[in-house]
Amino acid sequence: MSTLVVADPRGVYLAGLEWVLRGAGHSIVADCHRTIDVLAHVERHRPDIAIIGLDIADWQTASLSFRLRACNSALGIIFILQTKGGFDVEDIRELDADGLLLDGVSHRCLVECVTAVAAGRKWVDHKILQHLLMPRPQHHPEPRLTGREAEVASLVARGLRNKSIATQLHVSEGTVKMHLHHVYEKLHLGSRAELAWALGEAADHLGTGHKSGL
Repeated sequence: MSTLVVADPRGVYLAGLEWVLRGAGHSIVADCHRTIDVLAHVERHRPDIAIIGLDIADWQTASLSFRLRACNSALGIIFILQTKGGFDVEDIRELDADGLLLDGVSHRCLVECVTAVAAGRKWVDHKILQHLLMPRPQHHPEPRLTGREAEVASLVARGLRNKSIATQLHVSEGTVKMHLHHVYEKLHLGSRAELAWALGEAADHLGTGHKSGL
């Protein structure tokens, strides 16, 4: 049996996930409708696994695993991906998840994924592979942050200066400035204060409790 934090913006879908997981013998220690609230629950309850339904097109998802593991380095992370925005292999790599499921996942696959991640294994829904092989629509989505850019953005929002960030990420200060420049361009921001505001509650949660973990 594993302890779980579960998040999904759709109330009925969230209730269905909980019903299946409890039926399989797992314990739900917290649930929430907003992805950002997962951080506080992971910090408070120290669950074995977090299961999160998310829109991969949201730029904040690029740093979500980084922020969650900062709260609990032993946490298993499972994402349930929505397909409306589309995604590719690079998107999957940037998520840095232990388990990946596609929206509309079957009861059996959900339980299999949780069991595998609880045992320390990786698990990917075969339907995700099918989705990656489908032709992508021709559109021009808003640019999203890379994993490293998202890490830099999170640390800046916590008030760290470029030199401290460079030391923590084992890169040069010039590299930090380059990533920060890209963050400002992609998010249409002009200052560190605007970046902290844009991250909103994410910055608030990161600034409490687990500073030693980063």
